[in-house]
Amino acid sequence: MTNCTNSRLQITDFLSLIVSNMEGVLLANKPKGPTSFQIVKLLRRVTGEKKIGHSGTLDPNARGLLILALGKATKSIKYLQELGKGYIAKILLGKLTDTDDISGKIISSKDIKPVSFEKLDGVLDRFIGKIKQVPPRFSAVKVQGRRAYKLAREGKGFVLQEKQIEIGSLRILYYRHPFLKIKIECSKGTYIRALARDIGYTLSSYGTLFELTRYRVGKWTLVDSLTFEELKDRKLIESRILTVSQVLGKSSFREESDLCTRKVYEVL
Repeated sequence: MTNCTNSRLQITDFLSLIVSNMEGVLLANKPKGPTSFQIVKLLRRVTGEKKIGHSGTLDPNARGLLILALGKATKSIKYLQELGKGYIAKILLGKLTDTDDISGKIISSKDIKPVSFEKLDGVLDRFIGKIKQVPPRFSAVKVQGRRAYKLAREGKGFVLQEKQIEIGSLRILYYRHPFLKIKIECSKGTYIRALARDIGYTLSSYGTLFELTRYRVGKWTLVDSLTFEELKDRKLIESRILTVSQVLGKSSFREESDLCTRKVYEVL
């Protein structure tokens, strides 16, 4: 019995040493489907590290770069959240949903004729710079201590306050009516669902987010990330963990090279 107990203690000690190595920041490519927290739970199971968090939620219907902090690195999440972000969004014009994306219930529709690229460029220009944005009703914003999405699910009436955000650039990738695909460089706190909604309003119609990919956070892109399947490989994870200082290197959401963009498109 004593030998068995000692063996168990030795195994426990060995595992604790392995877990202690799982400290730092990991870049993951979240697929469409799972929630951001489900990615966290997967990592906890694979690595044995229970202290894991992320620096910015991606909705289940969105995919892209998710920055995860493991171990003591979770203390840096508030700084990781400050990093600028880059998105590619596909917007469906003429439809409004209760969630501001295609996963929600359509609550209004309005026919909209094809719009010229010149007019679209003019509309997008209005959103560049520091602007005020009302978050989606189905969001994690707190209203008198409760999450907005919980109040919305309960059918409660409430008003969300505008928040200041900053958009560095908006560029049309393609427009095939009624779909508009744009590339966005923005600050933390920007709701792309709300941007899609407001672009629709500015066109005297409606807009809802159809697809979303976050391709960049700070200076890091999808090229640097692990796929969902790779996140199941503990040894690979350990070899790809970054330090907090590496991730927090100088960058701006206004700065992005054409070469970086081309590399990102290769994995989209």
